[in-house]
Amino acid sequence: MTSQQPQVTSYRHPRQRGRAASCLIWAVAAAIFLLMAAVLVIVAAYAGWGSGVETARANATVAAAVTQQNQCELIPQDLATGNFDLARRRIESLRSVIPAPDCLLPLLPTATAAYLMAQPSPTLIPTITALPTLTAPAPTATPPPVPASATPAEDDSSWTYDLGALLAEARAEIQARDFVAAIDTLEAIIGLDSDYNRDQVRGLALQALSAQALLLYRSGKLSEAIVLTDRAEVYGDIGELNYERYVAEQYLTGQRYKTTNPALAVLRFNEIYYQHNSNYMNGQVAGELQDALRYYGDALALQGDACQAKDQYAAALELYPNYSPVSRGELTTKQQQTTLACGTQAPALGQNGNGQSSGTPQAIGVRTTAAGQSG
Repeated sequence: MTSQQPQVTSYRHPRQRGRAASCLIWAVAAAIFLLMAAVLVIVAAYAGWGSGVETARANATVAAAVTQQNQCELIPQDLATGNFDLARRRIESLRSVIPAPDCLLPLLPTATAAYLMAQPSPTLIPTITALPTLTAPAPTATPPPVPASATPAEDDSSWTYDLGALLAEARAEIQARDFVAAIDTLEAIIGLDSDYNRDQVRGLALQALSAQALLLYRSGKLSEAIVLTDRAEVYGDIGELNYERYVAEQYLTGQRYKTTNPALAVLRFNEIYYQHNSNYMNGQVAGELQDALRYYGDALALQGDACQAKDQYAAALELYPNYSPVSRGELTTKQQQTTLACGTQAPALGQNGNGQSSGTPQAIGVRTTAAGQSG
């Protein structure tokens, strides 16, 4: 038989593990405690700093308010002693404060009044002494003819404006083709006495206004010309200016609506170019019409009406203006694109099966010959 040896159990390693775990727990607890203590210290320090800042800020505000009040109290003393420069510096210093102190506003009128009262005294002396020296000789020289001195005053008032001389001046200005000066002179006569040589003065005013308006039409200043035409119409028949005004209004309307309502602009420019004067505004009407047709074609193409859009581009290409905002290459490209799109587009209302417009307003601008170059 074999004898069994007794087994010896060692408790050294478990005891070492237990001691290590307890040390770790105490270390973690100590670290947490120290962290909490540090947080408390930081919070307390921040709270103390914040309250200190608020206290310092409040003290600074109170000190500033006291200083401002002292400055306000010193301003009346400066004004009373005539020290306006120091008072001005105090006021400017208080004005720089935002918001301005309440004590400043009541002091401003007082300071202004005190300054003005101190200023005008030197200027009153020469005016007072000058008046008696001028009026003293008049009564001593001829005391009896007091009524005679009244009649010259009436003569002076009646001769202040020599209407006859003004009328002669206006005639000379018209002869010299200085129509602007003549208009001013004649309207001055009418303003002074509307009945003075009424027919003659108004006839000259009509002549000067009409001549100046015609010059403005020819130089392209249409808005100013229309204004003078309206003024001339007050004095009588304006004759050919009525026609000039009508054409100018059509042109300005076309320019105004060229981008916002190109159909209306095409109608206006089309009427001028084909019915009145194809060289209007030194030929600019052709370029304006071409540009309006471009805008109208763009609007129709955007609406999906390619067939009528290509008609507008074709009409624009028939024009050869000296200057145009749109190039022929751009018009040609757009015409080709809309022509291709028109071939695949279903006929719209007012069109026949070939995509051609049948008497629709979109065919405007397509003409064979332009109007004569009159005027």
